[in-house]
Amino acid sequence: MYAVAVLDKEALAGFRREHPWLEFPEKVCEVSLFFDDNGSPARLTAVETGVDGVDCPANTNTFSTETVLALIRFAPHGTPMTWESPDEARVWRILERLPTSDEMVLVDETVDACRRVLLDEAYELLRQMAVNAYQGLATAARSQAESERLGKAAQSVPANLDDVTEATKPLFLEVDLWRLVAVVRDEASMPVDSEMPMTPALEDLDRLIGDPGETEGASDALIQTLFDLSPVAFSISTIGKNSSRYVRVNKAYLELVGKTWEEIRGHEMVSSGLAIGNEARERRLAMLDQEGGYSGERAEIRNAKGEIVPILISARRLKLAGELYDFEVITDASQS
Repeated sequence: MYAVAVLDKEALAGFRREHPWLEFPEKVCEVSLFFDDNGSPARLTAVETGVDGVDCPANTNTFSTETVLALIRFAPHGTPMTWESPDEARVWRILERLPTSDEMVLVDETVDACRRVLLDEAYELLRQMAVNAYQGLATAARSQAESERLGKAAQSVPANLDDVTEATKPLFLEVDLWRLVAVVRDEASMPVDSEMPMTPALEDLDRLIGDPGETEGASDALIQTLFDLSPVAFSISTIGKNSSRYVRVNKAYLELVGKTWEEIRGHEMVSSGLAIGNEARERRLAMLDQEGGYSGERAEIRNAKGEIVPILISARRLKLAGELYDFEVITDASQS
């Protein structure tokens, strides 16, 4: 979230009177200055009146350094507001819901795997934001050379979280995303938030996680916190091309597909009509077999109305109580 100072026409008139030597363009009718959590200036946008009288974005790159510094000093004269990118808010919600060993009776490697699925999902949102930002800048570039540079930058954004390094930091800094990318990267490199408590052996774990109505025992600790409090669609299924059956889904998944748990419980995923059996699905299953997971794959799912919904899906193969299950994180991509 950013603190924003909005300089409207009246405030900019005062700015021009106090800084006549800057020759600030008369067509600029609004300036917004964004400040980060430390109070440092992070972004500057402006609006100008076009030749047809319609307001449109102004190119702030034409402002001189002296002008930008003067606008920052003049910011207290603006109207204070707050602003948060909807996509950035989604990333923060994912980070706030990362599982910890206190919340879940799991072995260490399973907690780590669940966290990593969510962090990969968060990074995929950030990666797409960066690519979109560069593509937008390339379209508005003032020269062919600048457009080509920005286009190459879009292609250079790391495809995976593991590829984010100090060397790629400038790619995110230019589009004002490094602060959040660094948080996701650091979360992926740090151990689980707290020490794993000592717990008795979990017996009949597959039976417990298979019953979403279970309110006692390991079910709440293992699944309820991770699943039902999350706005992200989760599912756990048995493994295999022809034996992938629903074991557990959360409320967000049911809302995405428009079904109730009673309608899909224990059903084979493809025959249920929701998962779409095709070559792309076979390729994803092969990645689970060979690599144990994948991240940010584009796919499609069918909802209860028979409509095809484009999604982004990340998955990991987890071992619970000696059995293998496929854990999927699904994001609706129809609005992106």
